[in-house]
Amino acid sequence: MEDKIPQDLAWSQTLVGTPWQKWSSAILYLASIALGNIFVIVFGIGTLTLVDTMNPTNVYFSLTFPLGALWIGLTFSFRDFVQRYWSHKKCWIWMGIAGVITYLWNKEVAFASMLAFIGSEFVDWTVFYLMKNKQLKTRVIVSNLLSCPLDSLIFVPIAFGVPWYSDAVWGQAIVKYICSLFALPLIPTLTYFLGKK
Repeated sequence: MEDKIPQDLAWSQTLVGTPWQKWSSAILYLASIALGNIFVIVFGIGTLTLVDTMNPTNVYFSLTFPLGALWIGLTFSFRDFVQRYWSHKKCWIWMGIAGVITYLWNKEVAFASMLAFIGSEFVDWTVFYLMKNKQLKTRVIVSNLLSCPLDSLIFVPIAFGVPWYSDAVWGQAIVKYICSLFALPLIPTLTYFLGKK
């Protein structure tokens, strides 16, 4: 299969990396969790709308989502890097710390946050692990593709009292997935620092 890669380029084992690589991946992961919770507390649910400036009643595009999704989407990709540098098992330590941060920042919706976090992070961790012989980009994209909607299906209905088919649920899933892909440009940079070709 074309996703198979030579062993010397495989990301199937934990990389030792430099202290900077290990700690920066963990800090980015935890920071994205904290920022996501701050945005949920301060801004709640918002709508991004693209309208015709000459005729405001003509709406081209509209997307409703909890604004914390702008940051939380990054957590899925940053967690993949944490798993890569800290090992599949030690990643659970950082996931536990992230869970505590979620509780401390957002007590009002802590139950929803924790359920969504545990469910989606478990799926993301499992898929990322099971695809260990695939290219890193493939692993990140597929694991995020499955975990982002699950996170939204759990969190939004519980936290905001809306039905699972609400625009806010699917809007958050879309935004989180798009935001999670913003971490992909880091892969060539990290690969460069590791001396890969």
